[in-house]
Amino acid sequence: MIEPINWQAVVDEAIRRRKAEGLGQRSLAALAGVSVPTVNAFEAGDVNLRFERVIAILEALDLFIHPGRRDSLEVFVHNARRRWEELVAPLPDGHPSRQPHGHSEQAYAILGLEDVPPPGELREILSGLPKTSGWTPFWVPTRPDIRPIIEDNTVECWLGRADTDRVFDDPAHSDFWRVSREPFAYLQRGYQEDGRDLEPGTIFDITLPIWRTAELFLHAVNFGWRIGANENTLIQFRTRYTGLQGRTLISWARPLLIIGLDRLRARSEQIELELHAPLHALQSSLEGAVRSFLTPLYERFDGYKLSDDLVYSQVAELRRQPGFGAEGR
Repeated sequence: MIEPINWQAVVDEAIRRRKAEGLGQRSLAALAGVSVPTVNAFEAGDVNLRFERVIAILEALDLFIHPGRRDSLEVFVHNARRRWEELVAPLPDGHPSRQPHGHSEQAYAILGLEDVPPPGELREILSGLPKTSGWTPFWVPTRPDIRPIIEDNTVECWLGRADTDRVFDDPAHSDFWRVSREPFAYLQRGYQEDGRDLEPGTIFDITLPIWRTAELFLHAVNFGWRIGANENTLIQFRTRYTGLQGRTLISWARPLLIIGLDRLRARSEQIELELHAPLHALQSSLEGAVRSFLTPLYERFDGYKLSDDLVYSQVAELRRQPGFGAEGR
């Protein structure tokens, strides 16, 4: 017998999730694409709302996933988020590993591959990929206490463990990532701007997303080559930035790069970005792919227009980093 839905429990959980993510009703309405009165009515327990509006609210709070294949990237991302919540649950409120002021999530799926190696071999492949910067995505440490484990047939790594000797005890160095055989990959990391020397949750660097996105694209390309992809293999990317509202866009990582951004601020809490691109396009037009992907993110900051010059200059600097490399055939 199917148990009836406890609607008040659904509403209560939605309210709890909204407050836990630091969202006001107005911010939630903007994320869900509904009116503020609709959010008010939902939280008051109104059962006469149009179903699609309820679903939009629950989706914005990551409480609803559209029906689809169990092996979809969307489901993988959802499960990765829940796994991270399990890991940080014992930590005290405000602990840096909770990334309390927001984080970025970067995920990708390499589509159409078969005979992908088992998790143990995937871990070795990941450890051998070219490094792109000093804090490369999906870093594979070898220290026993933080080395990636095999969890639920998935390679998993969490650098935010409170019981380990950490050189940098801040949100930016508390990465959590998972890679599966589908193959799917998910990386969550706190903002470098929320380190000890700054007031957390107040600024958003103008250059770091360019570096992080270019590194993500290259990681997917290099990983794809290693596990049997070809130049026409399609790669799906999904990225989410949270904790944006109220942050000011500045040139922090490279203070002299851009002067006078006129206090551009984000007016919404988060944004999700998505891209499908063949492997060869990411290799041959990396800068264009990065700019196209990130343009909506920068527009959140009072309509700031991301320029070609900024993207090309930052990717060029990334390419000059020691150890930078990209594989091909």
